[in-house]
Amino acid sequence: MKILTVTNMFQGTNAANPTQGVFVAEQVESIRNIRGTQVDVVVVDGFSRKSAYLQSLFVILAEARRGRYDVIHYHFGLTAWSAPFVRWITGIPVVVTLHGSDVAGSRWMRTVSRFAVRFVDVCIGVSDAIKHEIEKIVRYSVVIPCAVNDKLFSPPSRCPDPRDDLVIVFPSSPLRPEKDYALFSATLMHLRAMVSKNIVERHIDGLDRQGVCDLLQGADAMLMTSQREGSPQAIKEALACALPVVSVDVGDVAGLLGGVRRCGVVRERDARQLALALVEVLDGGRCTDGPARLAEHGYLSTQVAQRIHDVYQMSVQQAAGEAGGGSRRE
Repeated sequence: MKILTVTNMFQGTNAANPTQGVFVAEQVESIRNIRGTQVDVVVVDGFSRKSAYLQSLFVILAEARRGRYDVIHYHFGLTAWSAPFVRWITGIPVVVTLHGSDVAGSRWMRTVSRFAVRFVDVCIGVSDAIKHEIEKIVRYSVVIPCAVNDKLFSPPSRCPDPRDDLVIVFPSSPLRPEKDYALFSATLMHLRAMVSKNIVERHIDGLDRQGVCDLLQGADAMLMTSQREGSPQAIKEALACALPVVSVDVGDVAGLLGGVRRCGVVRERDARQLALALVEVLDGGRCTDGPARLAEHGYLSTQVAQRIHDVYQMSVQQAAGEAGGGSRRE
């Protein structure tokens, strides 16, 4: 099976943020590891110039005709603006993955995303909330979260010994307004008044993948205060490293953390309540049973890759049925 992946975020292609889209790159690599599967990638450089989105239609059409693909898989709704036209011109089944801000961001981005997914074969949402947003306007929708690279992210060889400092991780750059660093900072101010230990904050910003892993394995907790998320990778990577997590109720976090030892979700966006939750998860040890939760819910790389491959096969079969059993590429 030959797959063409089209994305505006792919590790190493954005000089300003080299790790952007690493989860897409890792997903592509996992799918390539499935026997008999070839995946090629077209990166739409929309972060450098918006005109790249318009020009991408011609690039994708040329690549689709040259490569004779079985499925075209778009990542992100804005990238997928061309999907209806590509589907109509080439007849190749189209899958689109929506990641969160494409259906919960600005009005124009939501409009583009909702237009695009109306005409594709399968729409993948990375969370239940995304699926709920689009399931009434698409032909077929399914929830498949982005996977955790469990070969890299794993619990430390042994849980760190107690120390005088408590390291609390902010899972992004403080400069991103939707991540609400102000709430994170206010929470740590309350936390400092509640505990005797020195509180050290660290940010997942400007680190390579190994650096992120080292940070998560050595920290004491993660605090997520985002205003919106889909299925946040940072939470899943923290769970893979057995790191305690406290988060506001955003995206699919409640399902990820519910029932996981030394993790908690706070319904209100209240700094004092978040600080109290941190005190609770920090009491009694460092390591959680996060890795077991990820495996239970199918978040591991091989699990997610196989589910997406199953979607590809289903879309090809559906397209063949619509064509009366013939090939879409003939």
